[in-house]
Amino acid sequence: MATLQTIQHFQKFSELLESPVLEIGSLIDPSYTQHKPLDIHQGGKPGEYIGVDIFHGEGVDHVINLCKVEELEKLPLKKFKTIHCHYVMEHVTDIFSMAKNIEALLDDGGVLLFSVPFSWRLHRIPVDMWRFTPQSIDYLFPNVEFIDEKSALSVRNGNKTFKIDQFPEFDFGSRLESYPGYIKWYVRLLRKLKLHNNVFNQRALLYETNLMMFGVKRNKPVYTYIDPQFV
Repeated sequence: MATLQTIQHFQKFSELLESPVLEIGSLIDPSYTQHKPLDIHQGGKPGEYIGVDIFHGEGVDHVINLCKVEELEKLPLKKFKTIHCHYVMEHVTDIFSMAKNIEALLDDGGVLLFSVPFSWRLHRIPVDMWRFTPQSIDYLFPNVEFIDEKSALSVRNGNKTFKIDQFPEFDFGSRLESYPGYIKWYVRLLRKLKLHNNVFNQRALLYETNLMMFGVKRNKPVYTYIDPQFV
């Protein structure tokens, strides 16, 4: 499943997505509003489309734990031209094995659409393990080259997206002076009164933010966000 912002962002590149397609975390949970990655493929189901999850249910073609390499044998196909993995990896215990297996399933030249939270509330489904940065995603997928101009940040409310290096935050530190006067006055008053558990003495407050990454598997990939000397 995905957010509406994720669907709308990746729809811009739908003509680049080929089949067969694998959706990871495809279970449809009727208890809350969900948006289907299938909708990214404008114009209907793109040839062969397979959904996998660790639970049985609607939208799931195969129950598979992608942390275990032996479970890849359960899939009817060995390679996919497009892989969707949206808001799944933060719930995975062994993200390193899973990332390696996703890479193995992605065909050369294939597209990985990968969405994860950078800053988000805890949401256990059934566990909530990780938060991610662009550099960590580069590290997880060394054979996938992420395309900066096709990747973006989104926040919980609104349709505006941000460039990957423009993490939105409410800066109470050195950049407080750049805000309008009424905001500076309000923040300083709350600091003086020590309201809201003194939260306004923090250096910054982060918005709930998701990373939406567009990557292509290459024979000789180039890291987009992390310097190779640290890998």
